[in-house]
Amino acid sequence: MRVALAMTVMFLASVASAHAINNKDFMTANEVGQIIGAADLCGYKLDDAKTAAFMENTVANLDEGSRMHFSNVRSVQGHVFKGMTETERKAQCALQAKLAQKYGLTP
Repeated sequence: MRVALAMTVMFLASVASAHAINNKDFMTANEVGQIIGAADLCGYKLDDAKTAAFMENTVANLDEGSRMHFSNVRSVQGHVFKGMTETERKAQCALQAKLAQKYGLTP
């Protein structure tokens, strides 16, 4: 319950400050935060060099709010996964693995 409340507060804070956030940057931060945060939980591999280059060349250049959102999303993935059913986890892992390929983060 506390995790859900914390996530709701983070989401509402993000929405409240969305006027200062570039939507494309925000979505990139959200997706990449989920990809990186879920990799070990889901068992898919990320290429360390490609991931580091992406962080340096893309995430580091996102607006400040989006970079903060990346960090928040990445850090709560473990808690989010604990509250999912097996079907939800499988679906989420399939999505994150595919997005990792889309961003060129896989070996």
